[in-house]
Amino acid sequence: MSKDSRLVIASWIILCVIAVILWVLTVNSQQDVFYTYYFSVFQLLTSVGAAVLCYRTTLVLEAGDKTRTAWGFLSMGLWFWSVGALLEGLYTILHPGMDVPFPWYADIGFLLLIPFVVLALLTFKKGQNVGIPRWGLVTATVMFLCAFSLALQLNFEVFEDLSSIAIIITVAYIILDSILLAMIVAVASTLAGGLISRPWQVALVGWFIFYLGDVSYTFFRNIDRPDAGGILLDLTWPIAFGLIALAATLARGIYKSA
Repeated sequence: MSKDSRLVIASWIILCVIAVILWVLTVNSQQDVFYTYYFSVFQLLTSVGAAVLCYRTTLVLEAGDKTRTAWGFLSMGLWFWSVGALLEGLYTILHPGMDVPFPWYADIGFLLLIPFVVLALLTFKKGQNVGIPRWGLVTATVMFLCAFSLALQLNFEVFEDLSSIAIIITVAYIILDSILLAMIVAVASTLAGGLISRPWQVALVGWFIFYLGDVSYTFFRNIDRPDAGGILLDLTWPIAFGLIALAATLARGIYKSA
């Protein structure tokens, strides 16, 4: 493992430990504002860090290489998510003690991430000149239908309490998250055990954790309990972005040595 990869792992672990300590010390107290502020910065740092490292990986690949395009798509999507995190963080700072409303302008940035991730995965697959096996297609389709049906069922009872725009945004999250899960399964079915596949295996684990966090938070937010998941839910996005950052550094090391 390269020095860059070890640095990414150490940095993310330190940031996560600080978040856990702050949450334990401030949960259910008037001092939880310190955790809220830290977590807003934490989310932004991890998403921006992953975006920068994905872009950095593109610099060691030749123009026209589909793998380079794939990492570029990941970087672009993470930048959009970072803008969403920035807007959400600014609202938290400007309105202390208040939950971020839903929907909010930040949701535009959050939603735009997934189309770029899907484009990245499709581009990577195309660059490897491998087709998705039949069992992969079947499994991905089943996972999409199950994820979509379950998420719709979980949120359906609260739809009558939401505004029209909130329902549209919620359904958009449900559809995009379900597509993301299906793409994770489909691309995973094409990966062999080679060195080139290793960073993408790490990245797929990261996107799966991201999916779990997105689905859980959408549900908790719609039942007006955004903090119900606690620190474990809060850490899903930073951990996911940490794995994406690690995948980017692993890929960069492999491509440079090649």
